Amino acid sequence: MRDTMGIIIPVTEKIPPITDIRSIAALPIAGRYRIIDFVLSNMANAGIVNVGVATSSQYSSLMDHIKSGKPWDLDRKKQGLNILPPDLERTNGTIKGDIDLLNGIRNYISRSHQTYVIMSLGAGVYNMDFTKVMDAHRENQADITIVYKDMSGVEESELSRFMLIDVDGENRVTDIEVKPFYPKTANAGLGIFVMEKALLESIIDECSARGDHDFVKDAIAKKLGGMRIFGYKYDGYADIVDSMKAYYRNNMLFLEESMRKEIFNPKSPIYTKTKDQTPAKYGENAEVTNCFVSDGCVIEGKVENCILSRGVRIDKNAVVKNSIIMQGSVIEEGVELDHVVFDKEVHITKGRKLIGQECYPLAIAKGTII
Repeated sequence: MRDTMGIIIPVTEKIPPITDIRSIAALPIAGRYRIIDFVLSNMANAGIVNVGVATSSQYSSLMDHIKSGKPWDLDRKKQGLNILPPDLERTNGTIKGDIDLLNGIRNYISRSHQTYVIMSLGAGVYNMDFTKVMDAHRENQADITIVYKDMSGVEESELSRFMLIDVDGENRVTDIEVKPFYPKTANAGLGIFVMEKALLESIIDECSARGDHDFVKDAIAKKLGGMRIFGYKYDGYADIVDSMKAYYRNNMLFLEESMRKEIFNPKSPIYTKTKDQTPAKYGENAEVTNCFVSDGCVIEGKVENCILSRGVRIDKNAVVKNSIIMQGSVIEEGVELDHVVFDKEVHITKGRKLIGQECYPLAIAKGTII
């Protein structure tokens, strides 16, 4: 797919306090991965050699993670992975939506020689074959293809998180709703769009000239009658991370074997930045059940149904259940934790007890000492 370029627009939504210092795309997931790894790996596995990641704010963590793109084989002399702060002169110094971000990287888009664009708007968890998406786009002779998942059976409150599309018998899009309060369909858009590069450039220029800011509302939804817009139904696991509840749920799902087999498919690997650290160390009285434990962890207590990032320390007689503990956190002796999400370098002193709920996990900001 050397005739296709990739554009990744990280979402600007916030999940306080864990996005106080980073974008959602840079959030750790499944211990050693970041959310952006999924779409980057899917693009790399499809043979895309030119990928641009647009940034607007709080992107130092994201830049540190992806750097030159070596883990995804995108560290190339020409093209490869490009981290793209916006050209503020083109956006009049303001970023109000994804159209502004796209306008800010307009020169990069125009310089790229590929014919097609796969664009990702959002923070998704999936392992998708983008070559099949491109094949369907060409077969339908579509102007734009929107990837969606049928989420029939999901609660209305969950469906309202998504852009929803109606399709006819030929999978042509007939209606679009953006986060509706009362969903009319269960076809949830995953924030992945395919089109010709020339069409994307035209949309950017037209929307910028009108003062529009939202790609879906202002560009796609308004053009349903004038363009061939098709849906591509994806049947594998997929979700977007846009809230603490969604972040917690998607992490916890990786403790299930079926989820790991689908997402970490050896035929379509998920790559990430690697760090060489010592293996995890388990004390004589340590009890660890159904956990993801990353390198450098030292565990002396009891840990159950948890995701532990690198370098986490859990002392004797501490009990940690159903929790996400990020890099470098310390949990001292006698601490009891359940349904918590700790950012990096959180320190919980002896005897403390913190309890959250599955629907409302207790989140603690980076560097907090309790």
